[in-house]
Amino acid sequence: MKTPLLQIAPSGERRRLSESSRRRLQAVYDQVPAVSCHCDRLGQCCELTKEEMEADFATMYPLYAVEYLNIVDYVRDHFDAGQRDALLGITEERPVRCPFVTADGGCSIYPVRPLVCRTYGVLSREAVEETARGARGKVSAQWVSSFLFTERHTVCPHTRTQAPEKLATHAQNMVRFNYERELLALGRETERLEDARAALLLAVTGLKRVTRWTWGGYNVLLRAPFAWLKRHFAGYWRRSALAE
Repeated sequence: MKTPLLQIAPSGERRRLSESSRRRLQAVYDQVPAVSCHCDRLGQCCELTKEEMEADFATMYPLYAVEYLNIVDYVRDHFDAGQRDALLGITEERPVRCPFVTADGGCSIYPVRPLVCRTYGVLSREAVEETARGARGKVSAQWVSSFLFTERHTVCPHTRTQAPEKLATHAQNMVRFNYERELLALGRETERLEDARAALLLAVTGLKRVTRWTWGGYNVLLRAPFAWLKRHFAGYWRRSALAE
């Protein structure tokens, strides 16, 4: 979904995430085994193929509210004004290429990259299937199905695990959705919509909050000028395919 860039992100805004929330977020990230990439073309996993676009995949998705706020703070602290305003003005839900990929295929927000990027390519296909088999009858069948759908699509032959001692716990965290539950809890504590935005969101969607969305979606909801939001949010939401 393509929408014009917004003129947003005033330079003097305060930080959005407290240090205690940031530490809790980092504690989740620290449980994920690090991997190294041995692909011939760095960054290709951050672009969508034609088939992935047609299947409604997205770059940098799902993104939890607390992760969005963490990245916003990082962008404010580490990017110049032009880069910052361009990134915070993106409204497209599914760009073909992640907006944070550098020209040489690197990640410009690597220290604060979201969970979906950190877990990509961690588990081998064999580990995915074994984890699912072991979880059947112990966790929700829907969880197992969701785990298989996601992890089968994120197996990568080019990654190498750097912390194998974390793999078993990580696999259980994934199939039991332990990471997600902590990030959702953090989102409920940290995402504070202004009253007018909260009322508009409820009126348009019936929701009090959006738990996961794309970078562009969160930019619209949390950062677009309210006058623009009142005119365009209902239409933007109707066209959205990735908000949860």
